[in-house]
Amino acid sequence: MHLDARITNFDALGIHADRSAIDTFKSRSKHRLVKIKEYILNDENLIDADAIAKDLFPTEKADVFLSHTHQDHDAVVALAVQLQNLGLKVFVDSCVWGDVYTLLQDVDKIRSIIPHKPNTYYYERVTRTAASMYMILNVALQRMIDQTELLLFLDSKAVRIDDYVEGRDYIGSPWIFSELMFAQMVRRRPRDVASLESVAETVGRTMDSALPPTARFSLPDSSYAMAATDLWQVIDDVRVPAAAAIVEGTPDGTIFLDAFYRKLKTGALE
Repeated sequence: MHLDARITNFDALGIHADRSAIDTFKSRSKHRLVKIKEYILNDENLIDADAIAKDLFPTEKADVFLSHTHQDHDAVVALAVQLQNLGLKVFVDSCVWGDVYTLLQDVDKIRSIIPHKPNTYYYERVTRTAASMYMILNVALQRMIDQTELLLFLDSKAVRIDDYVEGRDYIGSPWIFSELMFAQMVRRRPRDVASLESVAETVGRTMDSALPPTARFSLPDSSYAMAATDLWQVIDDVRVPAAAAIVEGTPDGTIFLDAFYRKLKTGALE
């Protein structure tokens, strides 16, 4: 990974995209969800972690990893479509596995349910499956982040947990917490392209009624921050040259990335 940045007030942006484009983006990853169920539900009752990690996520490098809460899913996919239209490869984890809790519930109905007792499960089987799957998925996400150039944390009201301690920010998603913590520890790579070398150096690494229990996590710092409106301005600014590159048959995601880094160049440090 080269850089991570927090996009503030993402929910206020109200981003939209053509429904057919959104459906197309989501459909590209549906087969991966089918595969992961096949691995978990095999006759040997064995979870093959390496096989799942290999097949669950694409092997090609993504340009942008979007870290987000499930409640913002539609807006996140709409943003992914907009970025994809600029020639970028965008990774959205929820498009790969959907809702992980629904996935686990489907597995438990087959592997962990107590015979003749509907909606009653063997505790040990349920917890073992969940622990194993969370570990597999978390490691796979970290691999994706490591090989992605830019991680954008899409911060919104849905991400936060209110607290009365002044000056403290909390989030309720263990997945976002893990992604942001890993983003602070992952090795930083120089960009693969030679354009905007001075900018690359500047923005290099610097210092229903009954709900289940929800853990809260202190919000990890991001290296940089950008308002959602500024992100949208960058997208607007590069639409024409990015579209021209696509028409010429040479999609170039660096057009957006270079413009994004320019925007971060001054006053972006948190």
